[in-house]
Amino acid sequence: MRLACVLALASLVGCADDGTSTPKTCSLDDADDAGALTALFAQRCNVPGSMGARKWYRMAATLPGTTTVVQVELYDNAGPFAGGTVRAGTFPVDADPVTCGVCVRALGDKGGENEMEYFATGGSVTISAIGDDGTAISADVSDLALEQIDADHVLVVDGCAASVAGAQLDGTMMDHVGGGGGGGGGGGSGSSACATTIGDAEKPQ
Repeated sequence: MRLACVLALASLVGCADDGTSTPKTCSLDDADDAGALTALFAQRCNVPGSMGARKWYRMAATLPGTTTVVQVELYDNAGPFAGGTVRAGTFPVDADPVTCGVCVRALGDKGGENEMEYFATGGSVTISAIGDDGTAISADVSDLALEQIDADHVLVVDGCAASVAGAQLDGTMMDHVGGGGGGGGGGGSGSSACATTIGDAEKPQ
C-alpha cells in the first residue's frame, strides 16, 4: 500500500473523534512558510516487485521549533510520472494515499502522546533537483491541505485538518540498499526495504 503524506501546538479547532471512544486533540495547526529546511534523510528506494527497475524517493524534515515531520514521497510510473520516471517540475499533490505518485505526509507530535498522521489532499510539490546517489535533491511544498488518516491510511471522516503554506526540503540522495520499499507500484515491503514510517531513515525496531 502506498503510504501516502504543521505545528506541534495543540488545537481543538477542527478536531473530531477518530473512531475511538475518546476524542483526540489535533496535533497539527495551520503553519506559515517554514522556509528552507535540511532534510533528515533523502533516499532512493526500489519499488516492490520491480527488481530495481522502478524507484521511489522519500525525504523528510522537521518543522522548526516542533516535533512535527513533513515527508515527500515520489513514485516512478504513478500519478504525473505514469509511463516514466520521477522528474523535475511542479506537480499537484495526488489526493489518494493508495495510488499517489506525488505524496506528502505529515506526522504531528512525532513520538509523543498525541502523535497523529496526516495526508495532503491539496497543494503542490516543485522538484527542482533530483538525480542519482550522491546528488542533490530539492523539493518545495506549497499550499498544503492536510487531513488526518487512520492506521489503515484511510482519511478520517470529519477528522483533524491543517494547512501548511510552504517549506523547502533540501538533501543529498542516498540509494537504499535492499529489495522493495514503501508502497509504490504494488505495495508491500521486504526485510531490507526502505522504512514506510514518517521521519525514519530506517525501519523502526
